[in-house]
Amino acid sequence: MPSQQEVKWSQLKVGVIVLVASVVIILLFTLGSFAVATVLPNQAINLQEGLMKAFQQIFGRLGIGWATAPICVLLAFGGIGGVMSWISGPSRGLLWTAREGEIPPILAKVNKHGVQVSILLVQGAIVTVLALTSFVMADVSLAFFLLSAMTITLYLIMYMLMYAAAIRLRYSQPELARSYRVPGGLVGMWCIAGLGFAGVAFSFLVGFFPPTQIPVGSPALYVGLVVGGTVMFTGLPLLIGTLKRASWRQKAPQVAPVA
Repeated sequence: MPSQQEVKWSQLKVGVIVLVASVVIILLFTLGSFAVATVLPNQAINLQEGLMKAFQQIFGRLGIGWATAPICVLLAFGGIGGVMSWISGPSRGLLWTAREGEIPPILAKVNKHGVQVSILLVQGAIVTVLALTSFVMADVSLAFFLLSAMTITLYLIMYMLMYAAAIRLRYSQPELARSYRVPGGLVGMWCIAGLGFAGVAFSFLVGFFPPTQIPVGSPALYVGLVVGGTVMFTGLPLLIGTLKRASWRQKAPQVAPVA
């Protein structure tokens, strides 16, 4: 059993790591945005090529304009890598969810290499349908921003529930041993989780406002699409939970190999 001093030291390390990571993330995103805004005029910043134009301007002034193309290729590879992590991570989690009986068992099917083929097929079909919105909208930026807004709202709902659950658990299970405990008792929990909840709630509401730099046409249509998409993707797991059967759970789930 770890000593009380070891537990306190472990919690201190977790707090310091989270603080340092938060500062680094804020600096990276803020300084990057400021760099683009400093180099390009407001009307030249857009979702498709704003970053590329910024590199073009910077490298042009430094006399190394040839470096723009390689940087763009590296950005493309970085984007592909990010998409692959977005695809493999959630689908792997859904595989275990299917084996636990939370979603239909057909989604627990894997091939001989242990890859979750059913989930990837469903995921690919959904992504394909969503990607087709770029062909039916007049502006590609609008389609990208619309899909991003729906994705972000879903993430933010999860974070609001997480902060609310943290406060709730401090009341319902105050003595439960945790790997990290927010200092300050109930006041500290309300301050930390409450501030986080307020910030996430503000970002959630901002996502329903149409962007000023993109021609959205009808603001009501934009808001309706974001609200409709959010409600649909939020309601789908609730519907599956209502239809869940005890027979969906696998009796002896196999250990999934590393993908």
